[in-house]
Amino acid sequence: MEPPTSTAPKKLRIRAYDCALSARKMREKLDKLVATAPVFNESWATGDLFMSARIGGMQQYGDILVQHVSQRPRNELTMEYRAGDEALVEAIAQALAKDLTPKEPRLVPGKKRPEGLAFFFEMIQASPLRRQVLIADAVIEEAHELGFEDYREIRSKLEFLSMVPRLGVLQRSLDERVQKDYQEATRVHAKPRYCLFQGKRVALRHRVKVISDMREENLGLHFAKISDNQILVGWVQPVASWDVGWGNSKGR
Repeated sequence: MEPPTSTAPKKLRIRAYDCALSARKMREKLDKLVATAPVFNESWATGDLFMSARIGGMQQYGDILVQHVSQRPRNELTMEYRAGDEALVEAIAQALAKDLTPKEPRLVPGKKRPEGLAFFFEMIQASPLRRQVLIADAVIEEAHELGFEDYREIRSKLEFLSMVPRLGVLQRSLDERVQKDYQEATRVHAKPRYCLFQGKRVALRHRVKVISDMREENLGLHFAKISDNQILVGWVQPVASWDVGWGNSKGR
């Protein structure tokens, strides 16, 4: 019998380093490591840009996102990953050891949570809000590379979505803004995204846009109603602020 572990294998982790390598040189070394090291036999590296690589694998608990930021006086390298993939991340750190200096990752101001949308959605997965709003793992995987940082607006939108199943009989008595938000959230889209949830393929036929004053790019949340009082957010994507018609719909 294996001894109990204190950290769930799907728990998100992050490592941060000062990095002496350029983005190109880092990516060359990383690609070679993934292609030749036995520990990565069932993994692969993707990503068209030198500064960002995503390592996936059938035996991994999630993707490993390696990001290089060129800055002075030293470049920065971060790795976001699941706790169960620690051995793979350690292999990367050892292979690049002479060019890396460990440092503390950046935290959200006033929080103990690392910066980044993936860590925000992981926090939501464990919050009381999870009783009404479920966050699929696919959302966290996609969120790794999204720069949207208006966490307050996302949480506000998720809290609104938690009430949508109960607003049907009330929505005509609500103010105009809430009615508009309700209509957006209940609109059925003809070409939905799909996600896997509890072994089933779920059509995400509803979507809403999270609008932020902090940046021109907004955030799209794709979701499905899976019970009378629960919704599942199964996909997330950036949406240009000028894109007012991001997808076809067929009414409610």
